[in-house]
Amino acid sequence: MTVRVEPRLLKGFRDFLPAEEAGRAWMLARITRAFSLCGFAPLSTPAIEYADVLLGKYGVEGEKLLYRFTDNGGRDVALRYDLTVPLARVAAQYRDLPKPFRRFQVGTVWRAEKPAHGRFREFVQCDADIVGTASPLADADCIAAGILALRSLGLTRFAVRIGNRAVLNGLLATAGIADPAVCVEVLRILDKMDKVGSDAVRTMLDAQEGVGPDAAGRLLTLLDRAQSDVGGLDLPESAQAGRDQLLGVLAALRAMGLADHVRVDLRIARGLDYYTGNVFETMLDDLPGMGSVMSGGRYDSLLEMYGVPAIPSVGISIGVDRLFAALAELGQAPTGGAGPAVIVCPMGDGALDAALGLVAALREAGVAAEPVPEPSARLKKQLEYAARRSARFAAILGETEVAEGVATVKDFTTGEQVRVPWAQVAAHVGGAG
Repeated sequence: MTVRVEPRLLKGFRDFLPAEEAGRAWMLARITRAFSLCGFAPLSTPAIEYADVLLGKYGVEGEKLLYRFTDNGGRDVALRYDLTVPLARVAAQYRDLPKPFRRFQVGTVWRAEKPAHGRFREFVQCDADIVGTASPLADADCIAAGILALRSLGLTRFAVRIGNRAVLNGLLATAGIADPAVCVEVLRILDKMDKVGSDAVRTMLDAQEGVGPDAAGRLLTLLDRAQSDVGGLDLPESAQAGRDQLLGVLAALRAMGLADHVRVDLRIARGLDYYTGNVFETMLDDLPGMGSVMSGGRYDSLLEMYGVPAIPSVGISIGVDRLFAALAELGQAPTGGAGPAVIVCPMGDGALDAALGLVAALREAGVAAEPVPEPSARLKKQLEYAARRSARFAAILGETEVAEGVATVKDFTTGEQVRVPWAQVAAHVGGAG
């Protein structure tokens, strides 16, 4: 007896049908090209890691979201939560990698969290990282690569907000918040600013044990001042190096002509425990409720967790799925493009071989082409098929065209129909605007 199963998806997971997936591929191609232009080389790591490779890196809240299980061999494993910790494992495992090591990676990650607007349980990240240098130029170059990637997608209205963990810790001390455990809770509260708003954050800080209204007020005032004059803040000595690092990144981005996309925001704490210095988050001006579409920071101590000396590292990560959802909401996501450029339509038995030869020639020339699946169908049906496949062109080959060595090329966009020699069809359709 056949058991019928209802076809359905787990909540927080999605299928991408050809038209949408083609748009995602278009977006990824531009992001990875921007990263390549900035000198980052591709890297790939497994989707599953030993659980102890991932544990202890994300904090209590992050580790609750790991998809962790025992595999058929009895091993304690987990799906990767991000691409940063696997990179740290690679850097610790392959000690002879040349430093600084600049890599980008595109990969699916999994988090067992509650789905929300722009938030999914399975999604793709595209990261660019530099391992092996503490220079603020590395931070700036990761941010610059991310800015170039967003610009390549036609986005202009966005801001990369930059904070610094050491400077933020200095502000906490200046505000009178010194207990390490309390500081951790305060950072978690500040990290919720974009989700719940400043009033809710103030309420939570007022109620937080070890903070209270007076210290909360001092801290928020200092954070507001820092946005316009981080260099003029009176900070404890422990925060001076962090401020210098932050100012160095800002100066480098200014020299690269990218200052318009950058602003200081020390309220950014980033929820992951491995960040140690500068941290970044990127919001789209027109979709603030979407959340950050690009984030990252410096994680100079992460590799110590693998028993190797600390190696300064920094990176930035684009949330591909959230960004694509944002592009769709803004009406800027590419659509279509899943079909071929040309459908070749043979008319009559004597035209089929010539049509298949033309298909092969077009493909050799780099033009996406396919023959109609039913070459015996009437021309009207063949053209209807070409339109359904979203092809821009139909190349029609009847017995007359075969005898003369030409194809009748129909442009569905303009309605124009011209006779083109076979050897020139690829150039004709490839050069069409």
